[in-house]
Amino acid sequence: MAAGLHVDEETVRHRLQHMNDVRFLRGWQLMLNPALLGREAAIVELRVGGAESKPDVISRLKLLEGVMLIDDFYGKELAVLTLYENPSTLERQVRLFASLCGGPIPVSWKLVFPPCDLIPTRTDWGIMQALRRDGRGRLSDVARALRLSTRTVKRRMTGLVDGNAFYLDPILDLGNVGGVRCRFWITSEASWKQAVDKTILSGLQRIISTHTAPQEYSLVVAHLSNLSEVQERLLWMRQLRGVREVRSTIEVEHIHVQEWVEGEIEKRLSAFAT
Repeated sequence: MAAGLHVDEETVRHRLQHMNDVRFLRGWQLMLNPALLGREAAIVELRVGGAESKPDVISRLKLLEGVMLIDDFYGKELAVLTLYENPSTLERQVRLFASLCGGPIPVSWKLVFPPCDLIPTRTDWGIMQALRRDGRGRLSDVARALRLSTRTVKRRMTGLVDGNAFYLDPILDLGNVGGVRCRFWITSEASWKQAVDKTILSGLQRIISTHTAPQEYSLVVAHLSNLSEVQERLLWMRQLRGVREVRSTIEVEHIHVQEWVEGEIEKRLSAFAT
């Protein structure tokens, strides 16, 4: 992390500790690479028929197969990160989401994750299950829960990280530091997309996460000071050469869905028992 930010390690430790102390960084959620489950990932943009129906829609979405994340935005918008087996299953999921929302036909686009060809062992699945709710849990605690040595857990963790088996999603509480969590959807001309992505990632501060599709779509989530800064950044992106469209939304809540993924992990652990 220090190398990527071009700072020393002590600075990173100090800033992370400060974020913990002020309760801005509440923890980390471990997110599996969809390839481990034999699936691909897509973001589905939704719009509910009325803002008052949102809580019920979110509750129903949490129960559906494949749903890993739900982002609730101000107004009638929602976004769902869903895992799917093939294009036809994604199409069925999108139709189901639309029927629950009672809004217009959803827009979906594929997310690209790093390649992962690992075949996890029972120990690997156990480690990922133990870290699902606390992605920064101590290896000694994981080892104790799985009745393994800390050295074994560390060695298997290194293999999982090097094999792109998972990533960590920060659980943030903006209420403790102020500002807004803004999501920018950027559509670029295919020939300019790489240059646009590079310019935005180097020019936008306080980036929380990014996802870029191989063709024209990109998604950037950033922590901005206020709505004025959101508007300023929006106008800047729209003026970049090669950009076709930029939209922004303000997140109300970033909701991790536990049940379906944990059920998939349990199935794989059970398979080893048989």
